[in-house]
Amino acid sequence: MSTHDTTTEPAESAEPAERIAPASPERLIYFSDAVVAIAITLLALELPVPGAEAHGDSGVQHFLREHLTEYVAFLVSFVAIAMQWMLHQRVFRYVSGLSGGAIRWNLLWLLLIVVTPFTTKLLTSEADAFRIQFIVYAASQALTSLAFRLTVADLRRSGLLRPDAPRSVIAETLAWADATIVTFTVSIPVALVTHWASLCWALLPLTQKILRRVT
Repeated sequence: MSTHDTTTEPAESAEPAERIAPASPERLIYFSDAVVAIAITLLALELPVPGAEAHGDSGVQHFLREHLTEYVAFLVSFVAIAMQWMLHQRVFRYVSGLSGGAIRWNLLWLLLIVVTPFTTKLLTSEADAFRIQFIVYAASQALTSLAFRLTVADLRRSGLLRPDAPRSVIAETLAWADATIVTFTVSIPVALVTHWASLCWALLPLTQKILRRVT
């Protein structure tokens, strides 16, 4: 009985899966800058302007005094959006790539930025619902900083912050984000007992310094 030699072909070595390179951050940075600019523009478009009903200098002065709350709210929201943009650019100048998670959190951050003109208008509307109006505005500001915080956390976890990123700059930036979350969140229960809860927001710089020291 003859035996036939059986030869086995060497198993094909599995080719390593292609690694997808991280997305370039430039497009997201430009897109974010454009969205922030649009949000600030929409914020300004909501400012009340005297019409034909305001007669003479005294009429215009009366109109401006009557809508002082809207103008102050505009300044507060402008500063809030500008601060968010400043924090964003301070971190993203040291980003070498983008992960899917960072992109999604950044899009949520942009969504909350775009919502700011609406929450500002709601805050100053004539609706007799101060608590709801205030809570919606304060919560949106806190969530905006939280979305930014999560974006940075995903970038760090994915190793997409460049090695030359100064630790002090990143730490200080995150302290501002954390201070915004804390300050606006704390103002929410205060608003349940007083209409002066917005004064809590003036403590933002102090809160940032405290958090910077303890972290």
